[in-house]
Amino acid sequence: MGRPRNKGKQKHKKYHKQLHRGKFEARHIDQVWEDVRSPQAVIDATHGPKGTTSRAEHDDDTPGGGQHYCVPCARYFATGLALAEHERGKPHKRRVKELDGMRPHSQEDAERAAGMGSVDNGPRLRPRSGAGFVTGSKSAPPVR
Repeated sequence: MGRPRNKGKQKHKKYHKQLHRGKFEARHIDQVWEDVRSPQAVIDATHGPKGTTSRAEHDDDTPGGGQHYCVPCARYFATGLALAEHERGKPHKRRVKELDGMRPHSQEDAERAAGMGSVDNGPRLRPRSGAGFVTGSKSAPPVR
């Protein structure tokens, strides 16, 4: 008797790790929402997707040379036919419908809800200077 042969291998871990890696490396809905709303964010390398969304530029690091990009899903496709087939699919249509609605929740929203965000007390009701306030001892009677 000894240890079972497959005790330490755990075959399922690699598959689950790959699924989670793809999930967290993809662009989240709040990032894509900003890309859809402002075309400048897609061009900016710090905020936009990796690679290029310009059809004139050719990028060898992305599938299809970066020529076929789906903005709502933040995915590159190898051919225009693959992109057209993707746009007819249900996951793409769900993503477009989700982006048509209200702005998705972000980390700032969560912090404000928890009371950790910046406080907005509304507009100032009185001017900051002493105008309108009673100041000095001349106008106020002495307290006894």
